[in-house]
Amino acid sequence: MRVRRWVYAMVWGSTLLAFLSKLTVLPSTLRFAMWAVAVVVNFPGVVLVGQTLGYLFVRTPIGHLAAALLTCLLLEPMLRWIEWPLRRPGQDPQEGTRGVTRRALLLSGVGLGGSGLVAGYSYWVERKNYQLHAYRLYLADLPQGLEGLRLVLMADLHCGPVNRPGDLLPAIRMANRCKPDLILLPGDFVHVSKSYFSQAAELIDQLHCAIPDGILLGWGNHDHWNDVEAARQTLSQTQGQILVQQRRLLQADRTFSSSGKGLWLAGVDDLWEGKPDVAQVLRGLPRDQPRLVLAHNPDTAEEQKCSRVDLMVSGHTHGGQIQVPVLGTPMLPSRYGQKYASGFVQGPSYPVYVTRGLGVGGLPVRLGVPPEVTLFELHRSPDRTRIEPMSS
Repeated sequence: MRVRRWVYAMVWGSTLLAFLSKLTVLPSTLRFAMWAVAVVVNFPGVVLVGQTLGYLFVRTPIGHLAAALLTCLLLEPMLRWIEWPLRRPGQDPQEGTRGVTRRALLLSGVGLGGSGLVAGYSYWVERKNYQLHAYRLYLADLPQGLEGLRLVLMADLHCGPVNRPGDLLPAIRMANRCKPDLILLPGDFVHVSKSYFSQAAELIDQLHCAIPDGILLGWGNHDHWNDVEAARQTLSQTQGQILVQQRRLLQADRTFSSSGKGLWLAGVDDLWEGKPDVAQVLRGLPRDQPRLVLAHNPDTAEEQKCSRVDLMVSGHTHGGQIQVPVLGTPMLPSRYGQKYASGFVQGPSYPVYVTRGLGVGGLPVRLGVPPEVTLFELHRSPDRTRIEPMSS
């Protein structure tokens, strides 16, 4: 019974930490650590509640309690096995108790040792192992002057207690080495506190693109949670251009305009916390001109229909951050299962590209899902949007 009491104390104690992590008077680093501990200890319940009721529900007080209760229920069979007395007939009860203790200690040692190695690798190595994914993106009706246009996509910087500027700077340099004409950043610039928007601003100002005013920004759910007006005030002072429920036309001469002929770039608000409207932001555009849409959450494609979107570019899911063989990514903040984990996906009305992002949230680790910088080289297509890998 002692093992069971110890484990249950950890589960409910970590649930209390989840509640305390909401207190904004606490230091942001401490709040992040509290939340991460709660997610790790209640991982089975968090995954089950998240997959059935959504990850927004997990963040609520009822969600915390439900995850803890399910974790206890799921761990009960294993705890019973650990505590089961392996006694031979006539064996002294104290010897059986010591046997149980040895079993518990052995399992604990193996579990802690293995978990420590995996956690160390996923935090210190893979979390910073930025990968460049380069593609040729073929768009119908693309003007000849935009043939070969280079566009970099990066999402989910999550500047905060874990994702420090020094950690993210290699990704910024990787993007600059691509010599992009445009850079798209569809949201989630900070994590835990609005005080980190200044760090995101510094990183944005270190980006370089060929087209003036060619760094376009959108909002994610974490930007809303940490004061989107503070985000607007801070990031509007950078070289980035906020593109939320707005659109801009990139003409064949590679300059921006509000009307004419070329490639339309539009941005919509976050699906969870904003008021996105794809149809509204594209209303009145000529049907014979290509359109790219920035939307932080790829689920937007399921819930926002439109007659023509050549490609929606998104982040938000982080690729799940952790990929388990056979099971896939158990913690994916999407209502549509594994569909929008990462990569090129065909939505109900139009295609979506989901980048795995740069930073981490929830758990400060990546395992099997390294962070990503995405490069698109645009080309003309005779009919429909298609994408193919190219050597970076």
